[in-house]
Formats: sequence, C-alpha cells, structure tokens
Amino acid sequence: MNDNSVPKILVVDDEPLNVELMEVYLSGDYEVIPAYGGAEGLEKVRTEDLDLVLLDVMMPGISGFDVCRTLKEDPLYQFIPVVMVTALSGKDDKIKSIEAGADDFLSKPVDRLELETRVKSLIKIRQLHTSLLAQRDQAQNYLDVAGVILLVLDKDQNVTLINRKGCEVLGRSEEGILGKNWFDSFLQPEKAEYPKKVFSRLLEGGIDELEYFENPILTADGEERLISWHNSILTDKKGNVTGVLSSGEDITERTKTEAALKDYAKQLEHSNELKDLFIDIIRHDLMNPAGAVKGFTDLLLKRGKLEDGDLRMLQAIKRTNTKLITMIESAATFAKIESVSEVKLKRMDLGGILNNVAQTLGPQLKGNRIKLNMSIEGPYPALVDPMIEQVFVNLLSNAIKYSPQNTCVSVEMEDLGREWRVKVIDQGFGILDEDKELVFERFKRMDKGNIKGTGLGLAIVRRIVDLHEGKVGVADNPNGNGSIFWVTLKKP
Repeated sequence: MNDNSVPKILVVDDEPLNVELMEVYLSGDYEVIPAYGGAEGLEKVRTEDLDLVLLDVMMPGISGFDVCRTLKEDPLYQFIPVVMVTALSGKDDKIKSIEAGADDFLSKPVDRLELETRVKSLIKIRQLHTSLLAQRDQAQNYLDVAGVILLVLDKDQNVTLINRKGCEVLGRSEEGILGKNWFDSFLQPEKAEYPKKVFSRLLEGGIDELEYFENPILTADGEERLISWHNSILTDKKGNVTGVLSSGEDITERTKTEAALKDYAKQLEHSNELKDLFIDIIRHDLMNPAGAVKGFTDLLLKRGKLEDGDLRMLQAIKRTNTKLITMIESAATFAKIESVSEVKLKRMDLGGILNNVAQTLGPQLKGNRIKLNMSIEGPYPALVDPMIEQVFVNLLSNAIKYSPQNTCVSVEMEDLGREWRVKVIDQGFGILDEDKELVFERFKRMDKGNIKGTGLGLAIVRRIVDLHEGKVGVADNPNGNGSIFWVTLKKP
C-alpha cells in the first residue's frame, strides 16, 4: 500500500481509448497509471507502488492471463488485487481468469457503477490486508528484540515460530528452522529421547512439574549450548492443546561462570563480597531482559487487533515473565539478608507496621476476594529492624495467595510477657505435619494445586526472624481448614 492518501490503480490495455475511459471513470478518487501492453504493465508494477491492477485480457505479446499469473507467482506482488477486464463473456475465459489468480473480472463495455463498486471493495480489502501485515511485522519485531529465545512447537514437534534470538543461538536462518522437527534436527540424537518425553508429557497437561526445564541444543557449527526453558501450553478456542510455547535463555556461559564462582566461593568461604556479586548478577543481568520482555508484551497487548493465536502466545509470555520477575526479586532479597550478620534494633510499633502492610496488600486482597480481619488495637512496642515489615508482607501475601476466594484471613496479636506473638491465620489448603518444618527451607514448595511460589518467601521470613533472635512456626487452624503462621518478637 502506498503512503499517499490517494490509492494508485494501474490500467493495462492495448487500446488507448479504453485506458482513457478508465481514467475518466476513476480519476476523481484514484491516481490512474496507464500502460498500453502486458510488458509495459509488468514494468509499471515494478516501478510504481500500486494498490490495484485493471487488466485487459486480449493483448498482443503478453496476454492479460500471463501478466496476472506472473504477478500472483511473485511474493512481492501477489497480494495486489487484479481485476480482469474482457470483451469475452464465455465461461472458459472466466475460469482462465480465476486459474491465473485474478481477484475479480468485469465485462466490456464496463459499467461505471459496477467498476467503482468493485474497485472500492478491493481497495478496502487491500488496505486491511496491508494493515494486518504491518501489525504482524511489528509484533515479530518486538519478539525479535527480546533477549530470550521464543520457540513454538506444534503437536508433531515441528517448529512453527522462532524469533531472531533463537536463530542467532542456533546459527541458522529462520527458513532453515521453520517446519523442522525440533528434537531430530537441533539436539544430539543420544540426548533427544528425554526431551521428547518431556514434550509428550507437556502435551498431556503435565505443565506443573515441567514448567522449567534445561537441555543442550546443537548449533550449526556443532557446538552445544545449554538452554534453560520455561514452558507454556498453547490451546485453541475449545481448550484443546495445540502445541507448546517455550522461552529459553542461553545459560552456557552462565553455567560455566557459576561453576567457577563455586570454586571461588569455597576459597572465600562464602564472603560478603561474593554474595554482593550474586546480588548484582540477579538484579542486573536477569532483571534487564525480563523488564524488556514485560515492556514489549504490554505494548503489544495494548495495541490490540491481534489474531487469537498471537494473543494467546503474548498472554502466555506475560504470565511467564511475571513469574520470572517475582523469582528474581525474591532471590535478590534473600541474597541480601543472607549477607547480613546482625541488625540494629530499635523501638517500633508492630501495630503501625501491620496496618501499613495491610494497606499495601489491599489490591491483592480485593483481586483474590479475601476479607482481612485484623483486630490491632495497640500500641505493640517491639525491638525490631525496619526489615521486619518484609516478614509480615510475605506471611500475609502467602495467606491471601493460598486461600480460596470469599474466605477470611486474620491477624492476631498475643502477649507472651517478654515477647509478642504475631499470628496470621488463613483458611487455605493446610500443611501436613511432616511438611511444617520444610516450608521454611529454601526452594521447598508444598503441593498447593495450581499455585506456584518461588520457594523463597518463607525462607526470607525465617532468616529475618532469626536475625531478631525470635522464633517462627506454623500450626493447623483449629477452627477449620487452613494454617496459622506465627512469629515471636522481643518487647523493648
């Protein structure tokens, strides 16, 4: 589609009077480009940015059928609408026009109203098609600038989409990847069987245990690159699984670096300098690409007008990236408090801290349809560091996340004499007795249905409470389903 406000129409006819008549009919609303033969018409198509071609059939040299067939076989011009204009009215000629790829045909003498109606309709279709192509190309550009591999496999394990980053890592062109069986073409044969089993399990709905997965892929020059994948299932409108969307990060160098850092950590005995290095890696090297993916997906989703398949893929990418950002932030927080050996305690009111946390979590409460029952009449003075607020944020956030909708989360304060015991009570899934101690360990996540955490939230709670020389624990809710998470903190 040309950038001018007036669409361009090429009129090809070996009779100058016919060309002139078309110009009279169309010149008021369109820019008419004349051509007086098939060869000249093809030349004008190559030099002019056209929106439609009116093509005479019977011309010396190159016939209209030949011109139409040439245009439709060329990827550069195949979407330009072609209307065959002919004095012939036989059924065979119409069939030949269709076989040549014509979009419509008119009989001579041309009726002006019919001509204007057909042209207007085809120009509108051309404009819509051009707009869709532009949106598709823009969406592809956004995916290409993402710093991760984006890969879509259909149910037959064939590649249906890969972005520029994926092509760069594999060292191959997009044409050399699309349509190929992923496991047979880009993995070592002896290392492909288990990833195939993982893929089959994903198609069966086993996303929970296989959401994250690592395996090496084979580049064009025979090098293996280790990729960390995050997998999402793609479905059609009826909910049937159609394939798998995977976002992958090349962790080859990072894995080598981590191995070297582990050796270095042994030499430094887990010094604070090494922990600071890990925090910088988490915050900078991981958060930057995650933030970029979030920005581009938000832009695409706000634009709208996306096909259903593209929309579902973008929504899957957004959900995946949100989980990634949460994990990065939790890991950074945990690394920071792990490097702290002592805290400076001061007198603070736990009631005021809890009220601030409740206000912060208001949107989460509303979104999950959870009622908060917090009878805090205070004051409740305690010796704490300001980081204690993170303890209550994590405990309340977990209670909201793991509680069914339309239930209640309660916060209670208990006076133990020299200490306060803060209790957060939910009506969620509950925790088995053998798991009650495990929940406070790093990366230990209990089975909570479809809800996934980072495995760090309660480990952060324990570490902060330990720094305050307090205690932390969990018990069953005596009034029904759910749990009571509690911490103790010293009074001044």
